[in-house]
Amino acid sequence: MCTYTLRQLLMLGVLMFCCRVESRRKLRRASATPQFLDNWCRLSGARTDAVAHPDTMMYLLERLNAHTLATVPAHMVRHLIRTKRLGESFLDGHLMVTIDATGIFSSNERHCPHCLTQRRDDGTVTYMHHMLEAKVVSRRGMALSLLSEPIDNPKGGAYDKQDCELKAFKRLAQRLKELFPRQRIVLLVDAEYAGAPFFAICQRNGWRFICTFKRGSIPTLFDEALTLLKLQPDNTLSRTHDGVCKTWRWLDHLPYQQGKHEFTLGFFDYRESHGDQQRYFAWLTNFTPSDRTVKSLTKGGRLRWKIENEGFNQQKNGYSMEHFCDCSNINALTNLYLLLQIAHMLMQLLARSTLATEHETLAFLAYLLLESLRNAPLPEYLFAPAPPRIQIRFAPP
Repeated sequence: MCTYTLRQLLMLGVLMFCCRVESRRKLRRASATPQFLDNWCRLSGARTDAVAHPDTMMYLLERLNAHTLATVPAHMVRHLIRTKRLGESFLDGHLMVTIDATGIFSSNERHCPHCLTQRRDDGTVTYMHHMLEAKVVSRRGMALSLLSEPIDNPKGGAYDKQDCELKAFKRLAQRLKELFPRQRIVLLVDAEYAGAPFFAICQRNGWRFICTFKRGSIPTLFDEALTLLKLQPDNTLSRTHDGVCKTWRWLDHLPYQQGKHEFTLGFFDYRESHGDQQRYFAWLTNFTPSDRTVKSLTKGGRLRWKIENEGFNQQKNGYSMEHFCDCSNINALTNLYLLLQIAHMLMQLLARSTLATEHETLAFLAYLLLESLRNAPLPEYLFAPAPPRIQIRFAPP
């Protein structure tokens, strides 16, 4: 009978996601080589006679307090900031953090007492688990998990209204401030956040924000912004290149009051036209838009989509997130999700490093990593008492 350390079992979970092994059954088969055992033991710093069975890993994840893993991505990002590896994740000296919710479980049968419920017109009920994600985005195309906040109902059904994204944001904002009390941050969010509660939290924490703005968010304010733009025609920039006409407009002073809260906001929009095709975007911010800053603010605002493309879509389609999270234990579900965030961050850094070639996709890198772990020994010098210093750089853009 083998005894495994916490580090060994968590390392097995991270490697499972890094290598895109699609199920625990396949993980059992993939890890059944002597070389994988040796490499896994070296990486986890403990020696055993056999690789842990995936069910043993799940037994741990069902009992491990999710707070144990919850801050690991934040500590990884903090290290990258300190070593100046995230220069392209800053806007005017502020770390770009985008926030959005994603579904990680959905079923017609109740999963656990914490499930969110959605009742349809035909009487059917869908039971769900969602997660609110804060990710650091980069102009290199990365979306690195920073914090994850579950959106779920209290056990026992003692609540008036279901948990929701905006409630979860209040909890996430408190954790973010505790972990990064002095870090200058700009939050990139969608139109759902446009309102006094979000603005007040940012003001209290000293954060900047760029919030997607649609007329349906605050109709009177949106109409007022468009009216003021007509009165300030000088606040316009236009550029045409390769048949694409780009136009930026801005307001540096847009008062907004809701209840006892008063804010002075900035507003800017961007229109792009190419023949009959047109695209339009608008944002609210507590930056001061001007002819010098409106282009960079627009680029920052549009980076919010990175959380969808480089974040959630990759994890659902490439890492089978919803498949792995289809487990009966809420604690295991949360811990699996957190291990996936750690693995996804490592693979994004690998894909953009000098260790990978320009055309290697995350899927192909996962294949190479798995075959290397199964068949090739890790270099001995990496585990020497005084290993040589190694520096891995980002590849040129």
